[in-house]
Amino acid sequence: MILSLSIPAQEISVLKEVDSKRLKADFVKSNYQMNIILTHLKNNYKVTADKYDIIQDEEMGNTECGFTVDFEKNIKYTFNNCGEASPVRERIVFPPAKIVNLRKWVEQIYAAYPMDIKNIWYPDKYGVRKYGPENKEEGCYYTISQSKVDSIIEVWCGS
Repeated sequence: MILSLSIPAQEISVLKEVDSKRLKADFVKSNYQMNIILTHLKNNYKVTADKYDIIQDEEMGNTECGFTVDFEKNIKYTFNNCGEASPVRERIVFPPAKIVNLRKWVEQIYAAYPMDIKNIWYPDKYGVRKYGPENKEEGCYYTISQSKVDSIIEVWCGS
């Protein structure tokens, strides 16, 4: 007899609590140069593949403007800020997680930035998966997407 069990993808508890106050203090101390999301990931997860897919910006003297870093628990972080006056784009891939936990993580990360811009969750046809400035103008926008194999948070900051 062959027995086959199908187990649906369940949340793996990988989303670590974000210490917003500490990250904000470190960000200010770094003269606003520290990468908040990357710092949080490095403080809470082991790096399994340091920077790769490095992009250099020819317009800015071949300075590094994009890269990817892999972390334990199948977490992947990608950063891109290539081109003059281009927005900062970040993408964090986590294993499957509950939307409520992803939203909490986004809010905690956003709280680490010393900004006066109020962000809110925008409802859409898929629920409430986009977080951005209340006035829908310049600032940082966070979008959550999910599949059976992962949860993705994409960040776009600019004017």
